[in-house]
Amino acid sequence: MPLEYALQHRGTNPDPGPWKLPRSIGVRPLEALGIGDLPEQRIRRSRGRRYGFNIMVCGESGLGKTTFLNTLFNTDLTEHWEPQNLNQRKTTEISPAQFELVEEGVTLYLTVVDTPGFGDQLNRENNFEPVIQYIDKQYETYLEAERSQQPRRNIVDTRIHALLYFLPPTGKDKLNDLDLEFLRRLSSKVNVVPVIGRADSLTPAEIVNYKKGILTDLAKYDIRVYPTFHADDREFIAEAEQHVPFALIGSDQMINVNGKMVRGRSYRWGTVQVENPQHCDFVFLRDMLINHNMQDLIETTHTIHYSTYRAQKIRGNGRPESFLACDDFYESRIENAKRSLADEMQRKEDEMRQRFVSKVREKELELREREETLNNTRQRMMEELETLRKQVESEEGQLNELISNKNTKSPW
Repeated sequence: MPLEYALQHRGTNPDPGPWKLPRSIGVRPLEALGIGDLPEQRIRRSRGRRYGFNIMVCGESGLGKTTFLNTLFNTDLTEHWEPQNLNQRKTTEISPAQFELVEEGVTLYLTVVDTPGFGDQLNRENNFEPVIQYIDKQYETYLEAERSQQPRRNIVDTRIHALLYFLPPTGKDKLNDLDLEFLRRLSSKVNVVPVIGRADSLTPAEIVNYKKGILTDLAKYDIRVYPTFHADDREFIAEAEQHVPFALIGSDQMINVNGKMVRGRSYRWGTVQVENPQHCDFVFLRDMLINHNMQDLIETTHTIHYSTYRAQKIRGNGRPESFLACDDFYESRIENAKRSLADEMQRKEDEMRQRFVSKVREKELELREREETLNNTRQRMMEELETLRKQVESEEGQLNELISNKNTKSPW
């Protein structure tokens, strides 16, 4: 708890200390109580919950953002956006649209935020501001709702959980200035997933070279993108990480490939299949966004990006310097206590290991001494047995000699 809170409520709510929980007594029921059914109860209740997922797509026009969304959610989303004249756009616009997807009794309230006009002007200096303002506005709305009296479970979450940034298929070995600046500004505010749009316009060798250049720039400028950074649930993303940035191909058309209808595009030189891992990375991105890491994206938004924004607002809006100093002092004490605890645990572990090794050595020495004593006893007994055997053989020889002499001296 913060230091000022602890001082104001001294003795009322005692703090057991960092990383300490009140002691509990482990007991085992004599009969089954049904505790093992709690996960099933949670699953049943979760089916009736409202699931929300908010995704933003950003990038230059003509990179297939809308087509990709139609392919990703397997539905036509284009009818909900009004066609706009690209020549009339002077600034980046924010265009959110809400959808309700139902599958096997589970309802997903999907919000798709498009950014028409991004990167389409000659002067691109102000392209970032509308996107940043929109993301911050959703954080601010959620923060105000948290401060209100309504229960948190009733708060409608409009925060952006994933931002797909479409990179143009230039085929170069580096990012251009606009893309680099955008990723630098937004990667600390939201889960940014970089993708390469219209990857079918590049050869496989160009895609590999382009990906290497992008990854080099991301590492050079310390740009932390998802899922390489921030992801907590890493069980299913090991394979997805190998394809970052994702090379995408979108298509609303179904084509016939070997008698099977699949999503793809037909060209004079052949066909490109959207869901073929050998043609693009769409399958890996879809599995990460929907099948495996959608909940992780939502939780990461809350625990990392929103928490950072919330901490900055709380610590920056007229908070007394004394309180800030108390917070810093408390945090430093926590860090010092954590380090001391880790050092103490390491020291005790080393001592226990040394005692264990010492006891093992003592036991080995004792066993060796006992083994040596047993070997000496065995050797002594074998020597005594050998002496007795020789004595018996000598006496047996003498007896045979006496019998032989007696038989020789006897008269006929």
